[in-house]
Amino acid sequence: MNKTITALTVMMASFAANASVLPETPVPFKSGTGAIDNNTVYIGLGSAGSAWYKLDTQARDKKWTALAEFPAGPRDQATSAFIDGNLYVFGGVGKNSKGLTQVFNDVHKYNPRTNTWVKLMSHAPVGMAGHVTFVHNGKAYITGGVNQNIFNGYFEDLNEAGKDSKTTDKINANYFNKKSEDYFFNKFLLSFDPATQQWSYAGESPWYGTAGAATVSTGNKTWLINGEVKPGLRTDAVFELDFTNTEVKWNKLPSVSSPDGVAGSFAGISHDALIFAGGAGFEGSRKNYQNGKNYAHEGLKKSYSADIYLWHNGKWDKSGELPQGRAYGVSLPWNDSLLIIGGETTGGKAVADSVLISVKDNKVTVQN
Repeated sequence: MNKTITALTVMMASFAANASVLPETPVPFKSGTGAIDNNTVYIGLGSAGSAWYKLDTQARDKKWTALAEFPAGPRDQATSAFIDGNLYVFGGVGKNSKGLTQVFNDVHKYNPRTNTWVKLMSHAPVGMAGHVTFVHNGKAYITGGVNQNIFNGYFEDLNEAGKDSKTTDKINANYFNKKSEDYFFNKFLLSFDPATQQWSYAGESPWYGTAGAATVSTGNKTWLINGEVKPGLRTDAVFELDFTNTEVKWNKLPSVSSPDGVAGSFAGISHDALIFAGGAGFEGSRKNYQNGKNYAHEGLKKSYSADIYLWHNGKWDKSGELPQGRAYGVSLPWNDSLLIIGGETTGGKAVADSVLISVKDNKVTVQN
């Protein structure tokens, strides 16, 4: 009897390891954005260019279907959210009409019923790249992200330098060789009301802004986990936003991951357990920065974390690992689990598979 049970357990574990969570994305997918609505997943931009796709997770024959292309061209680091049946896309990094790389502060809306896009007459008071977006009480909230003027100015300078390598080296050195506070990452919390298409001030971090943080919400709470505090330098900080009262309360929780921290990681909820996984960073950058080297990641190789952490009893516990280290994919809530779609791994290689992380009784199950 025990041998039979053991054999069945092994067979089930093997099936879980080999069964595909979702079909591979139509192209290797990283640095894009995505959202889920009524069990239909939407992904686009990033390495997919202007393309958008959807997939019905309840269909017997699951497959990605191409949607109308994003009208504003390819973008990285945009964010998206579903509100009242419409998909909203916020900002991102792309080319302007002159072909220059820049951060955008615009908003686009996609109507799934008509498969059409429209650019809204609405502009955020800050640039939106490296920011996070979440929804609470019918409004979208954004926080974090790079400073639009500093980022755009950097690429304008590179464009003017052209092929002059000495000037380019000087521009790069000046750009990276500054203290974290001199990059003015966004620490404001802004709300977007789709009914009025207006932006409003909703508070601000008492600490600092981050770029490329992981975020997840449940009930009246939202978490911002790790991210950059300047180009090439991460933080291991965890911020909790509490919407219980009229004014949003910011709390700082114990840190997670290595002291160097990661960016482009994934976060979710499964059976009330808070999950944090993956991400990319530069080992040794924090020590360099503390020793006075502002260009903290110079000469360091980017590494990709496979670690999975759970928040339990007031602390973080490493509770499992991803099949491989990855970052800069899309993380979505699905089947009371954390769904990770795409991302990049060692060497910046984009991947097309998906991973599902589930938690029960503080035990992690990973399916890919």
